[in-house]
Amino acid sequence: MKLAKRSMPKITTPMLATLVDAPFDGNDWLFEIKWDGFRAIAAIDERREVTLTSRNGLDLLERFPELADMGRDFTAVPALVDGEIVSLDASGRSSFQRLQNHLSHVQNGANANIAFVAFDVLYAKGDDLRQMPLEERKAMLASILKKGGRRVLYSAHVVARGKELFAAASAKGLEGIIAKRRVSTYLEKRTREWVKIKAQKNQECVIGGYTDPQGARTGFGSLHVGLYDASGRLNYAGNVGTGFSRAVASELLDRMKPLAIAKCPFAQRPTKHVRDSHWISPELVAQVRFSEWTDDGRMRHPAFLGLRTDKKPRECTREIEEPRPAAAAAAPARAGKPRGARSRPRA
Repeated sequence: MKLAKRSMPKITTPMLATLVDAPFDGNDWLFEIKWDGFRAIAAIDERREVTLTSRNGLDLLERFPELADMGRDFTAVPALVDGEIVSLDASGRSSFQRLQNHLSHVQNGANANIAFVAFDVLYAKGDDLRQMPLEERKAMLASILKKGGRRVLYSAHVVARGKELFAAASAKGLEGIIAKRRVSTYLEKRTREWVKIKAQKNQECVIGGYTDPQGARTGFGSLHVGLYDASGRLNYAGNVGTGFSRAVASELLDRMKPLAIAKCPFAQRPTKHVRDSHWISPELVAQVRFSEWTDDGRMRHPAFLGLRTDKKPRECTREIEEPRPAAAAAAPARAGKPRGARSRPRA
């Protein structure tokens, strides 16, 4: 596919995946691990200087200065790459909570293994690649990444065998997988050309209040969280009382106190912990893991994973699973790892 030479485009909204209800197979699809971190668009200029921008326009390089030298991991610049900032363990598994702990200085930064997982390239070698089929873009991405790069990890994929990858992700306790049409172009919106299947339920929620601590706990006891509906109402979604280290709880309380308001911000006033509750302006977004939704729209067994500074409160709506795409033709023989695949970057 011949492309016209042009300057690097500016991406204001990354391509987003639609949540579907079950894994599937299909020859028209490739499947990747769903990485658990901060989505970012990385721009590497001719001098290999890096700009990292979140999906709502924040400068993420300020928060992750470790990635300032990631331009060295590219063999061709300038380049514009879509990916995820992650913290990896020794097995190459990402964890949003570990990433949050790193930002809160709970753990030594040298142990956090901060990396950028690259899964798409939108501009390289003077070409705007957004209209190129995804599979060709990924081949281009693999070709411009140095082998054994220190900070950039290529997001490997398998073709057709989504159920198998989902089973492996579930067994390892990963968040889930992403399915992408092999011929999909890059669209700056949410689309069913990319779909996500979660092995663990996660939801971004708005914090609307907190309770006093009980027993030996200090700072606060739990968080009141909610989600916006189509009419703009903030509906109560539950009370989150686990997942906080002492250091994270202290930092979070310092951020909540200046947001104090007199009136409950939720359309439905919580029935529990009301007497010892403090309400705040709904400006903070929390990542919450939970087991299931109740019939009245509450999260069962919710646990706090961290704050999402890359998400706006009004973006926090309940993700409803849509039907999975219709299965394509039977899966072919097992596909090998694509060129350039690596399990994790060097420490």
